[in-house]
Amino acid sequence: MPWTHAVVGYIAFSLTSHALARAAPSTRETALVAFGALLPDLVDKPLAWQFGLFGGRTLAHSVFVAVPLSAAAVAAAARRGRPRLGMAFATGYLLHLPGDLLPEFLDTGRLEISTLLWPVTEGGGGRSDSFVREFMSNVGPYAQDIGAAILAGELSGQLLALLSLWGLTFALWVYDGMPVFRDGYDWLRRTVAQQR
Repeated sequence: MPWTHAVVGYIAFSLTSHALARAAPSTRETALVAFGALLPDLVDKPLAWQFGLFGGRTLAHSVFVAVPLSAAAVAAAARRGRPRLGMAFATGYLLHLPGDLLPEFLDTGRLEISTLLWPVTEGGGGRSDSFVREFMSNVGPYAQDIGAAILAGELSGQLLALLSLWGLTFALWVYDGMPVFRDGYDWLRRTVAQQR
């Protein structure tokens, strides 16, 4: 699911940021990690599911697009004296690609890298005629399965790993000072104070 890409990207960028720069991610960096992590799906899913163009994992999921675009973002941010912004975007974007391969690898033991090589290969993912219908047919059963497993107390190793990942991300985000939320709250408080 798309939000898991954002979670993985945030963990990787935050831990790297603490290790190398001794600093928590800023609001802008957090937003760029999330945007980069979601970008492949924000491009390919609507193109495939709403317009029937390509497949659900083609154009933006291709290493032939992801690597140059990430390198360009890093270079542009570095030229502006803000290299961490470029690295945040690139971290989210580039981790999305192996993140799509991991579930199938865990299920089958096969690493299907051909889905990352569009247009040399056909890519992957399906087509549809409705983005909303396709999104709901993927998210609805996924959420129901997780909810049912939790309520029944039947937590598989994969579900425990996923819930642990989400918990770790939340704890790390709180430790980082809750970027995005913190700045949004501060802005709201200042706006209310100015209106008094």
